[in-house]
Amino acid sequence: MIYIKDMEHEIMRYEKDLEKITIELEKLKKSVPEGAQLRAAKHRNTYQYFIRKHGSEKTGTYIKKSERKKAEILAQIEYDEKLKKILKEAIGHLKKMKSSIVENPYVYAKELMSPGKWEIIRSPYITDEEFLKNWIDQEYSGVDYKDGYPEYYTRCGLRVRSKSEVIIADILDEMKVPFLYEKPLKLRHGAVHPDFTLLDLKNRREIYWEHFGMMDDMDYRNNAFLKIRNYEESGFYQHDVLIWTFETEKYPINTREVRNMIKSLKITLGY
Repeated sequence: MIYIKDMEHEIMRYEKDLEKITIELEKLKKSVPEGAQLRAAKHRNTYQYFIRKHGSEKTGTYIKKSERKKAEILAQIEYDEKLKKILKEAIGHLKKMKSSIVENPYVYAKELMSPGKWEIIRSPYITDEEFLKNWIDQEYSGVDYKDGYPEYYTRCGLRVRSKSEVIIADILDEMKVPFLYEKPLKLRHGAVHPDFTLLDLKNRREIYWEHFGMMDDMDYRNNAFLKIRNYEESGFYQHDVLIWTFETEKYPINTREVRNMIKSLKITLGY
C-alpha cells in the first residue's frame, strides 16, 4: 500500500536538505576561484588532485598535500551541485506522483458506489482501522498468576508482573501504540508468552517485546538466554520482529530511553 503521508515526509526531508545544501554551496563557492574545478588522478595506491581554474585547462595545477583542504572544498562543491539538481528533480516527481496517485484503490472503488451497496460487497482489502480493531479484539489465554504474586497495575487497570512492565505499558498507552499482554506464541521448542505483542500496521505483522528484568539472578539470566535462543531457532530475530530490553538492580530501566524508543517505534509501526 502506498502511503501519502510517507511521500509527504520524504518531500519535506528532501526540501530541508535542499535548503541546507543551497546555503552551504554559496559559502563554499566564495572560498575558491570562480569556475574552478577539481581533477583527481590515480597515482599508485592513492590519488593526486589538481585544480583547473579554467575550463580549457586539461591538467591543472597540482594541489599539495598541505593544501588538501582546497581539494575537499572543490569536491564538495561538485557533489552539492549534482545533489541539488537531483533533489529538485526528485521533489518535482514526488509532488507530481502525490497529486495523481490513488492511495488506496480498494477504498476508492468503494467510495465511487452508493453507501447502500457497501454492506453487500466483498473487498479483498480491509482498512487499517478495521484490521487494527480485529487484532485488538482477538481472544486469547494469557498466563495465570499464582496466589500471593505481587500485584502491579497500569493506569488503564491492566495487571502485569513488574514495575518495569507498568512503565512500558503506560508509555505505550500514552503514545497510543496498541499492544496485547502475554499473548501466546508457538515456537519450535514450546510456546512462550511475550511480555508485549505489538502490531506493525504498515506490514500487518506482529512484533514481540520481551523485557528481562532480573538479569542479576543467574538462573533467571540463563532462562532468558534460553528463551532468546528459542526465538532465534524458530526464525524470530532482533532488528526484525523482536525487541529485547534488559535491566539489573544496579542498572534499572531507563524511562527516558524507553520513551524515545517507543516514540521512534510508533512511526515505524505506522501509527
